[in-house]
Amino acid sequence: MQLENELALPEVPCGVGSVQSEAVEEQVLAFLDGETHGAELFHALYDHVLDEPIPERMRALFRAGGAD
Repeated sequence: MQLENELALPEVPCGVGSVQSEAVEEQVLAFLDGETHGAELFHALYDHVLDEPIPERMRALFRAGGAD
């Protein structure tokens, strides 16, 4: 039984300017094989989140000091 055929990686949603899913798949496989520490994969998957604006309600919490 071949485990590789049973494990299909889900399609990674790619936004504008993000890494193509094939490249992300290669990075996932390299990470799982222990070839990398996953830093590039982490950036490919999550850097777009840093571009999102902070919601005004959350900003208000920090201004008021209510995020304890």
